[in-house]
Amino acid sequence: MQRVRLRRGFTLIELLVVIAIIAVLIALLLPAVQAAREAARRSQCTNNLKQMGLAAMNFESTNSNLPPCWTQYPGMSGGGSRANVLAYMLQFLEQGALYNTWNFAVDSNGGSACCGKFNQTARVTQVNAYLCPSDPNTGSQLDVGGSGLPCAHTNYYASLGNTAAQYYNSPADTTTLRETNGAFLGLFPVTLDLSQSQYLSGTTPNPAYQQCFGTKLSQIVDGTSNTAMFAEIKTSRWSTTALPAPDQNNKIDPIQGGVAALNLQTPPAACDVMTTNRIGYRGNQYYRFIPPTTNYTHTVPPNYTGADCVDSGFVASHIAARSYHSGGVNTAFADGSVRFIKSSINLATWRALGSRAGGEVISADSY
Repeated sequence: MQRVRLRRGFTLIELLVVIAIIAVLIALLLPAVQAAREAARRSQCTNNLKQMGLAAMNFESTNSNLPPCWTQYPGMSGGGSRANVLAYMLQFLEQGALYNTWNFAVDSNGGSACCGKFNQTARVTQVNAYLCPSDPNTGSQLDVGGSGLPCAHTNYYASLGNTAAQYYNSPADTTTLRETNGAFLGLFPVTLDLSQSQYLSGTTPNPAYQQCFGTKLSQIVDGTSNTAMFAEIKTSRWSTTALPAPDQNNKIDPIQGGVAALNLQTPPAACDVMTTNRIGYRGNQYYRFIPPTTNYTHTVPPNYTGADCVDSGFVASHIAARSYHSGGVNTAFADGSVRFIKSSINLATWRALGSRAGGEVISADSY
């Protein structure tokens, strides 16, 4: 009679042990996988900033100055915002076809809350070089202002400098900066043309004649390796209502009173008042020049935990460099380098890196 051998299977206890071992292995490996993915995203972010820095320097080689933060002159149609530095750089980021769709002689905002009839293609086309892959908000474009058209994002802003003031060189306005304020001026302020008759006569300048001249390399007295050019920012949710507490610092809070905010080196207390009067411009219109859509400032440290703010006239702002990378932000410098600046950097050092002619002595081991 043939004996039948019974195959021994797994007992319940053995199966549970195997499952537990697999769970432990996953728990051990998952952080490493996530860290590797973040390292790859951070590397891509660094490369984006390097490409932007190279594009800015190629612009300078062609035009003898860095890209202007904006340009406005008589005859321009529309009364809103002009194209900003990121729009001017497109031609040097292998985006020549997109750049050629721009009509820089009209309002970049097209007369609507976001995208009107002017420059639609240029404003809704997302430029991947302007996106940090670590930002979860960049996966979808926002319909800003109910226009029905999505506006392209950015995770990178241009340095306004160690000041909240957007303008300088206006003798008719004592609140604006002067060329001698080298400790405040960054690479992308709005430079007013002193040769115009309005300024020479001491009268208030006509906004239609404001011209932003790009900074010349000879004006970077502190040295290109010590002067920040671009840095990361977090895109904000588009909302005009109060957000839950964890989201409040990812909004821009208008400061009522306007002129009082100009030239401030420290954000006023009103910035942190949690009101419903918050606007989500930060990062949501890469092409448009107004302070909350173009410039970050060195008046507050990287990954600042307070709220960003802009005055009611949109001519002064405190906007922090922020990132989703743990511990700091990627920052592009005028020498073409990109460095990871720690959130714990001394504020005086961070401010010095924002100025182009402050004369500060900065050692490499100070940040």
